Amino acid sequence: MVEERRVEDHMRTYCLPNFTEFRFFCFPHSLGNFIQPDDHNVNRPNGVRDFSLHYIASGSGFIEIEDRTFTLGAGDAFLHFPNDRMRYYCSESDPWNIFWIQFNGSALPAYFLDNRYSGSSIWTLKNASLLQSAFEDLFHELEHYNFLRPSRISTLTYSVIIEFVSNSLPYSSYRSTNHLDKITALLPEMQKKAHLPFELEWWASKAGLTPNYFCSLFKKATKMTPVSYITKCRIQTSKQLLLGNPSMSIKEVAIVSGYPGISYFNKKFMESEGITPGEFREIH
Repeated sequence: MVEERRVEDHMRTYCLPNFTEFRFFCFPHSLGNFIQPDDHNVNRPNGVRDFSLHYIASGSGFIEIEDRTFTLGAGDAFLHFPNDRMRYYCSESDPWNIFWIQFNGSALPAYFLDNRYSGSSIWTLKNASLLQSAFEDLFHELEHYNFLRPSRISTLTYSVIIEFVSNSLPYSSYRSTNHLDKITALLPEMQKKAHLPFELEWWASKAGLTPNYFCSLFKKATKMTPVSYITKCRIQTSKQLLLGNPSMSIKEVAIVSGYPGISYFNKKFMESEGITPGEFREIH
């Protein structure tokens, strides 16, 4: 049975049994949420045996990494690798609302290394609400089903990890850059206007940035170039048109998606999907 501990309404913690026999990609050892605790002070010289991820929803606190002390606030997160030293504590004047999870999985070390996480480190999330929502979904599962659905628990744990990996930015880089929110705010509009000719200078000026700086920040925020993002938007539109409008010719699909020339549209579609637009329509 999942071990649950509640202290009034400002603390939720769950400890789970081991399910190594299922060989899940990831599975939580424990999960918690402390809301403005009177005292949250952790000092573990030898860390813990699992990976540990903490996310600060509000308030503030401090963490010591590599003999330096950092102040953390809403939207920040920190990741500890197994057996790494842990030293963190909340602010006395503004105690944090912090979510945490300890999790394991035999493939996780390679996965984190492949995604630029080489050790215990601090991060800031460009869309923290997605990570918090993933945490809440996992809490909901445990509160309503205990551990009756271990595969679901593993899936939701992966959601927590992938939202962290997809939205995290290096703490130091984020602190020196205050324009990333301008990039993310433009993404819905760029998607709506992706069928129009892409003008880098116009989008950069809309964000109040130089074209070079805009491209640099765009890649930090999305892990792709502006042109790559526009291409993904156009290909998505074309796929919807190919399937949703069977009477529309390939040439018409290309034009509506933002490609005036059918040959270039075929080339970009092939690069993205590995098949031609006509083959895609026929297969699906």
